[in-house]
Amino acid sequence: MDAGAARRTRVERAVAAAARIADPRDPLGEEARRRLPSTSGLSPEGVELALERHLEVAPSGGELDALVATAGRARRCQVILAANVCTAPLRAIAVAAATAPDVLVRPSRRDPVVAELLVRALQADEAFARAGGAVALVGDLALEDADEGAAGEEPRAELHIYGSDETVAALRARAGRGVLVRGHGAGLGLAVVGPAADIAEAARDIADDVVPFDQRGCLSPRFVLVEGPAERAEALARALHEALGRAGARVPRGPIDGAARAEIAMYRATLEAVGSFWEGEGHGVGLDAAPRSLLLPPAARVVHVAASSAAAAPALLAPIRGAITAIGAGGGGELARAASAAAPRARVSALGRMQRPPLDGPVDLRAR
Repeated sequence: MDAGAARRTRVERAVAAAARIADPRDPLGEEARRRLPSTSGLSPEGVELALERHLEVAPSGGELDALVATAGRARRCQVILAANVCTAPLRAIAVAAATAPDVLVRPSRRDPVVAELLVRALQADEAFARAGGAVALVGDLALEDADEGAAGEEPRAELHIYGSDETVAALRARAGRGVLVRGHGAGLGLAVVGPAADIAEAARDIADDVVPFDQRGCLSPRFVLVEGPAERAEALARALHEALGRAGARVPRGPIDGAARAEIAMYRATLEAVGSFWEGEGHGVGLDAAPRSLLLPPAARVVHVAASSAAAAPALLAPIRGAITAIGAGGGGELARAASAAAPRARVSALGRMQRPPLDGPVDLRAR
């Protein structure tokens, strides 16, 4: 098996292992559903939504080709995982398996479940082994100098870090010579509602993007910019409040702690002073109809809606442009184009599809 075919096979076997986790009848799927409610912070319904609809188990051939083509090349790939999104280990391990035959994974201490199940399945997978694959869980990683090889050769080790900006910076500083670091720090999603969008439909689609993972992932929309007058932004905010209420009845938000409740209370107080706030069972929607800046809401199914225009967008988005990982757009218009120009490396998708990107590499394209 040549090197390219081996990389592709290793990725395919990682996807096959994830398909077992997605299947509630498989022992791995049963174990995931039993353990994840206590580790992921999601409700049982939230766990089921994540595994059934957001675990990337049916990628196209073109997606896998793109993942393999854009992955690095090394002898060993070390992966440090975060806990925000319980299904994220699949994509991270698939990218690592395309990068190198030898993969070491340090799972999140808070939510190690999917990483543990994937590694267990791959360790027993003969096709993965025939493609040169070896994978193991580790408590810590070797960040010391690696053999750099001859000039022009691939690095001997890559380190893929998923986590906060502070974690990425600290581990990047510790990595030795010959270790190529690819960091994926904090990010957020932005939804844009254009002039041709149907307000009720846009609200339903945005709710579908907010509910998965309780808005904690870097693809989750935290802000909604509505092109047009203040009245249109208010109509969207009211419709989104209703849509999130209906979605929450089907998929309740997971439990939140005192710190999150305090953040919500502070956000609510600020919005009530400058705009409006609607709160439901397990969600909140804030409206600033005449924004001078954007107020970041807590990641707890709380969405900040603001009226805007293409001319106003660059100034509004300037403080957060580096953090925008994903843009969901619907209804055309100039505002969506202005948002994309402000964050040119963000993934762009239709509203309602922000949480289901193609399996073509890391979801975060900012580091490419």
